[in-house]
Amino acid sequence: MDKFKNCFTKFYINILLVLMSIIIYYCFIYLEKLDKSDIVPGIILIFVITLELFIVNKNLNLRWTLISILFLGFVLRGLWLLNVNSMPTSDFRVIYECAQNLLTGDTSAFWGSGYIARFPHLTIMVIYMAVMIKIFPVNNLIIMKIFNLAFGIITIYLIYLLAKEIFNSKKLGLYAASLASVFPPLVTYVGVYCTENIAIPLYLLSTYIFILVVKNKKSKYYLILSGVILSIGNLFRMVATIMIIAFGMYLIIYTKDKIFEKIRKIGLYLIPYLVVLFTVSFTLQWIEVTEFHLWKGSEPKGTSILKGSNLESGGRWNEEDASIVDEYEYDYDMIEEASKEIIIERLTTTHPLNLAKFYLDKFAMQWNEGDFGGVFWSELDVPEDEIIFDVSLELLQIIYILVMILVFLGIINRRKNHKDLEINLLYLILCGYGVMYLVTESQGRYSLIIAWVFIILATEGIRFLFRKSNREEIFEKI
Repeated sequence: MDKFKNCFTKFYINILLVLMSIIIYYCFIYLEKLDKSDIVPGIILIFVITLELFIVNKNLNLRWTLISILFLGFVLRGLWLLNVNSMPTSDFRVIYECAQNLLTGDTSAFWGSGYIARFPHLTIMVIYMAVMIKIFPVNNLIIMKIFNLAFGIITIYLIYLLAKEIFNSKKLGLYAASLASVFPPLVTYVGVYCTENIAIPLYLLSTYIFILVVKNKKSKYYLILSGVILSIGNLFRMVATIMIIAFGMYLIIYTKDKIFEKIRKIGLYLIPYLVVLFTVSFTLQWIEVTEFHLWKGSEPKGTSILKGSNLESGGRWNEEDASIVDEYEYDYDMIEEASKEIIIERLTTTHPLNLAKFYLDKFAMQWNEGDFGGVFWSELDVPEDEIIFDVSLELLQIIYILVMILVFLGIINRRKNHKDLEINLLYLILCGYGVMYLVTESQGRYSLIIAWVFIILATEGIRFLFRKSNREEIFEKI
């Protein structure tokens, strides 16, 4: 088993090394000249980053150092909210309107060919918004942004806890928190009414508990809690299947338990995960809010794969593939069959070199935008005179490139470092979502759900730099 573990790890680490090189290359292509409007935001970012580095390296009291980092993260996110008065747009506007209708007893969006019925994974976000509107009938959009801000600060703290456990170092945990406080996607999406703001801390907390269990710091029965929390996070952003698989792969490949015990641990988080999902879904059907289960709407999931296979659109949303539901009048079986036929035709009739180039470009474009589209979604439909500083992507791209370089260095370090096996879980998660985004419809925002993974992997790069400068001793073990 040890031989397989080492070979398997080396296999995907080498692949990630190549893919990360490609991403960094595409990131530089995306980089252009800074604009005058970047001067003030640039000064603020430089000040925050410099201050955080000073605080972390000054060896101050741990509690106050962490509080300072959280406060600076709060300030950055608060300034971004003040900078752009974001409104629900596109899908988010539909969700908000459905939430308003739900409060009046109108559930038509959840039935038949209604938007939420087609994409029932948005159901819980509709209910969340409906609750917020009910409790805060005035200024509920502002309240939701404040909640997003709170979730953002919790995310920074959880990243600290997770990095601290993975690297057995409070200092590296502080570096991870500092990176998280300024990482562009985690800042810019605070003003966007998307499900990821709520789901990310839940995904993180579940992973943190899982790590505590595999390090034998918590009883294996804490996996039940990990599964429950992950399932709740999945209700908001329903892509946690990758996490479920990654947890299982880690337990099977990297733990020394006997096979029966490994299966038992998988069951300890998987069964509660499914119980929560099934209970919520069946309950919503029972009270006649929804017609379909949360995991299967009136539109087949194959339509996402169909869009993801469109070479002309780069695997992104396109009118040609989106119109297939109207073409077949929302007939589930006919849409599914037609989608399969088109996908197979595209894959079998396209020259292999063109197909390889398509998927290479698609992979790189999924990860090369430094804010994952956060600025775009924040400023969409907002009048120019209501935006104080129109922050260009270039400024955020610089920070993102630096983080990606740290991730690259961390992967290099991982080729020789076989300690802290828990970080392999993060690599498995990244690989899983990478494969998923190759297959399904591509959109920058979809990367947001695992933005936190890059922070942990970049922290490995920081340790690599300190090791090269013979200063690794500053990372005291816990």
